[in-house]
Amino acid sequence: MKTAFKLLLIPVVSIVVFIFDPKVALCLVVIQTVLSFVVKISPRQMLHDLRAVLYYAALLIFARFIGVVFSGGLSRAFFVELVPTLYMLLKLFCVMQTAAIVLRTSTSLEIREALEKTIRQPQVVQMLALFICFIPQVSKNWEQIKRAWIARGGKKSLRMLLVLLPILFSVGMKQAYNSARAICARK
Repeated sequence: MKTAFKLLLIPVVSIVVFIFDPKVALCLVVIQTVLSFVVKISPRQMLHDLRAVLYYAALLIFARFIGVVFSGGLSRAFFVELVPTLYMLLKLFCVMQTAAIVLRTSTSLEIREALEKTIRQPQVVQMLALFICFIPQVSKNWEQIKRAWIARGGKKSLRMLLVLLPILFSVGMKQAYNSARAICARK
């Protein structure tokens, strides 16, 4: 499948999912799951790509649960009020899964070439390509920093976030600086 078409799918699916009924999102999630297996994306990789949405879902449901408990106890109304939240999370899940499939099945070079064919301004293409290619790099950096933290006896906690986020920012800024220097040297 052409990369430009795949890149176009992300905003189109996003718009369709948020305009139409949640049943459309549910159908798309089923189709995307089957498609993920067809293009050989493992369930572990899918969960890794969608981890942020799962954390967000857990946080929203927990916050709603705490709000209901403090406002008078758990009742049938909690589950009725939870339905719109679940619909929104399903739609967000669908959009993230679309982006994950596109980014896992396209190389950064293919993305850059597709952007160059569609957008005629080289500076805009360069910025978009760098941005898109930098997203997986940030994830990779986080995993490396987290593994180093755990290997040194650190535990997964709030303290880990407070210590590692500035390091992640520092590493990301250094990589961005090196990329900018490489681009300037290329001109």
